[in-house]
Amino acid sequence: MKQPTPLQLREAVEAALRDGDVTPGTYTWPGGAQTPALYTGDPPEGVTVTGLEVLIPATPDSDVISTFAGAITIDRYPIRAVAHDGQSLTPFFTALASAFRSVAAPQVLQATDRYPDQILVTITP
Repeated sequence: MKQPTPLQLREAVEAALRDGDVTPGTYTWPGGAQTPALYTGDPPEGVTVTGLEVLIPATPDSDVISTFAGAITIDRYPIRAVAHDGQSLTPFFTALASAFRSVAAPQVLQATDRYPDQILVTITP
């Protein structure tokens, strides 16, 4: 099975959120430009965020399974959602669960100085 490129994965996550009526928050870049708070990797220093931030890893976690026919690699993507405005993260999980073939139970991450309430949802496209 062909794995998605980072751009294809981002587009699939964006479509899943749109279909689930989940609206990402807003990034404000140095200079004032604003974009949806949906990013592959970590946003650069100086970018501020409001609302729901969705962070997609640039590279997947991989499992290699040995079979009689040879090795099979299954890529998993731990997608992090951060509620900078205190909103519920349940709709985010529900949107991903309805769009991808395999979605692990969400892992709640403890709030830090940089990140408030957040969850990690691992998907297999």
